[in-house]
Amino acid sequence: MSNIKMITRVIRIYEITFKKIDGVVSVFNMRELFLASIFMMISGVFSVFPTKALAEFSGNKKITQLEVTNVSPEYLDKALLKLEHIRTQQPEVVIDQLKTLSSFTSIMSQEQVYRYSLLRAHSYALSGKSEMAISLLNEQLASPFNTGLIKYKSRFLYLLANTYSHYNHYAKSLQTLHQLLPLLAEVDDIESEVYGYTLAIELLVQMNLNNEALKYAKILHKKLPNMSEARHRCFTTFSYAESLNAVFKDQVGYGTKIIDMYQDAFDECSLANEKMVMAGSLIGLGKITMQLDKLTEARLILKQALELSSSIPYPLDIADINMALAKVDMGEAKYKQALSRLNEVSELISSLKDKQLLASFYLILSEVNENLANIDAALTNRKLYLQNYLTDLGETQSKIIAFETTKLNYIEKERQIRYLNKDRELYTAKATLTELQRRNERLMNTFVFGGLVLLAIFALVMTMQKRKYKQLAQHDALTGIFNRGTAQNIAENSYIKTASKRGMFSVIMFDLDYFKRINDNYGHGTGDWVLKKVAEVINKISRSDDIFARFGGEEFALFLPGTDEAKANAMAEEYRSLIQSIETRFSGHNFNITASFGVSTSSEDDLSLDPLLHRADIAMYHSKEQGRNCVTLYKPEIEQSRSGYQKSKMALG
Repeated sequence: MSNIKMITRVIRIYEITFKKIDGVVSVFNMRELFLASIFMMISGVFSVFPTKALAEFSGNKKITQLEVTNVSPEYLDKALLKLEHIRTQQPEVVIDQLKTLSSFTSIMSQEQVYRYSLLRAHSYALSGKSEMAISLLNEQLASPFNTGLIKYKSRFLYLLANTYSHYNHYAKSLQTLHQLLPLLAEVDDIESEVYGYTLAIELLVQMNLNNEALKYAKILHKKLPNMSEARHRCFTTFSYAESLNAVFKDQVGYGTKIIDMYQDAFDECSLANEKMVMAGSLIGLGKITMQLDKLTEARLILKQALELSSSIPYPLDIADINMALAKVDMGEAKYKQALSRLNEVSELISSLKDKQLLASFYLILSEVNENLANIDAALTNRKLYLQNYLTDLGETQSKIIAFETTKLNYIEKERQIRYLNKDRELYTAKATLTELQRRNERLMNTFVFGGLVLLAIFALVMTMQKRKYKQLAQHDALTGIFNRGTAQNIAENSYIKTASKRGMFSVIMFDLDYFKRINDNYGHGTGDWVLKKVAEVINKISRSDDIFARFGGEEFALFLPGTDEAKANAMAEEYRSLIQSIETRFSGHNFNITASFGVSTSSEDDLSLDPLLHRADIAMYHSKEQGRNCVTLYKPEIEQSRSGYQKSKMALG
């Protein structure tokens, strides 16, 4: 008994040690070898050829031909288990050893036959023999399953749906999935649940049904404590991270949680040596980190992902990572480097013929060329983006139509089965023909409706594009508030309405103090941060009727309809205090931000906004002369001669 305790303790120590080592394939294989040998020592599974068994199941040597009468069920279980563990990592070894195992099918139990058939079908699918895989799976599914082995029916259905999906037979894949999901609730088999729900999540994400995908991801993630297999934990944590990211990536406060989930997925997949999913986890981690403006950290993560994907290799991820790295280059204003990177992978991306990928590629390329002032190239790329985006939109809509159609067909099939069980004798050829005709009509209506929806989406996209360009034309690109031209047009109309009702109208102008010093001392990036932060702080507390605009450089203006000079002066003082209290350490530097304000209010002699702007400008520069960081309410006595005013303005800047 003490020996068993000692061995158990040693196993635990080795497991803890190896879990701390990430991504080292040789170490993971040593761990697998050690645990397998200890397990066989404890359970005494050396009843047949002990020395040979140890060599076969701890390494990758080919299983030799044995006399059928001398092979025990334990021996076959071990052989199948080994092949199941390496079926995606070493497919050639699996194919080779399955040929040897074919000699023993006559003495296999029904469960062993199912496991052997699953391995064969999986090998066919991986080697591109999809028809052979589908035929074998349908053949097994056509036979009734024993209640105790019903979990294997779910595994056959999963593999069939996955094969259909991989070869773009989405309608058949969804039909199979509709049979699989209800079955998962009946079987107590964690492997079936992992693969079944993972496939459902993958298909739903492809159709942009992200909330539906997250629902299944949550169901699966709750079962994580019950999973002992590293592969299962890998797929589960990665699916959950991807689903969370798809739904919440743009919402404030979720970035840290999503980063933690991607890190968990990477750690779990490292233990399972699933390089493709490890790379996928790093891609998600890098993109979220980039979204949080941690560009240096994001670049390191994405380069690690690129190294992993290149070692597989997996072209789709390689293309995606390079586009993400180009975005990092853009974030650091390295536009030529971004263009060079995109040009290097353009041929690879074109060869993949993935419309969604192409749309993303041309969108990034157009933005890079726009920043490099390559206007013609930017416009060409924008057109290519729109073409591929609309094509991808159509393909996604087709998948959704297939999803809804198969769901309706599944419900209809269930109804027909119940009807046949009640009155099979009265089910005539005429009823069959009628039902088929109705089904065709429903299908036709579905396609017509789908076409209308597609046209509506196209119109919506065009409207959104129009609004986007209008937004760009009317607003300041850096701060997001109105630009000078738009603000003055809107304010002029508002002034006319206010004046016609004999209401008061005020103008506040302010200029950031010593802004040139900030740019000179800390860089233009910090200067841009200051402008955006000031605009954000003021815009947040301004009233709905107020018109807030950036007049150029570090100068801003607020137009206040229905506001007298006392109220305007109080508001200016409040804004001055808010700007002074801005915490600058988040920019990466510590410094003070202040502004000088000028306030003017309309009089009966004013026929337009121009006099108000002129007086507010004079008052603002009077604040500069008074030591800055203060508010000046315009009074006639502060106005100097035109030449003196201009000299003051030039001197203060």
